[in-house]
Amino acid sequence: MSKKTIRKPSLAPMAALVVLPLFGLVLWHHVLGLTRTVQYEFDLRPGEIARIRGVVPAPEPVGVPVRIIIPSIAVDAAIEQVALTDEGAMDTPERPLDAAWYELGPRPGETGSAAIAGHVDWYDGETGVFADLHKIKAGDTITVRDEDGSDVSFIVRESRNYDAAADAKEVFSSNDGKAHLSVITCTGAWDKRAGQYEKRLVVFADRETR
Repeated sequence: MSKKTIRKPSLAPMAALVVLPLFGLVLWHHVLGLTRTVQYEFDLRPGEIARIRGVVPAPEPVGVPVRIIIPSIAVDAAIEQVALTDEGAMDTPERPLDAAWYELGPRPGETGSAAIAGHVDWYDGETGVFADLHKIKAGDTITVRDEDGSDVSFIVRESRNYDAAADAKEVFSSNDGKAHLSVITCTGAWDKRAGQYEKRLVVFADRETR
């Protein structure tokens, strides 16, 4: 992130992050999916109907995430809440050492793919919260703490690099009925013309089952 040419600390390095045309489109699609309201029992899935009738225990509620803890790379950071930019992409943390949860998607621990993003660096060369995200390995643990002090743990499955314009819908959505977490930052070379990094690093993790 060309710190010499960027002065507004609200978007730039993480234009670095998820200011991708495709990511934005995926997010809009995701948001539209979230706006549907269930009004009648026949709109519910069979599992939901069974739960309402007392056959299946309801899942434990998940609170708003406030911290992310990744012991393997010494991260213990506050989580901001973000939505969409005017361009329709996921917004970014206001502070370099904070992470940001995409609040229009599921909370970490809920069914689906929750997304948490963070800067890799900052305008003046300051280290970002996810500067060492590339060091994470499969099997590492990521813990998200909610506003009530409850922890939800995820086990890293894999990491992937995406080009800025890549099809990355799996970062924000899943359909297997399980809880997943996508942790996102920037990687690759800095593109001065575009004012962002050329690639995105995404760590995929699955909720730990006991």
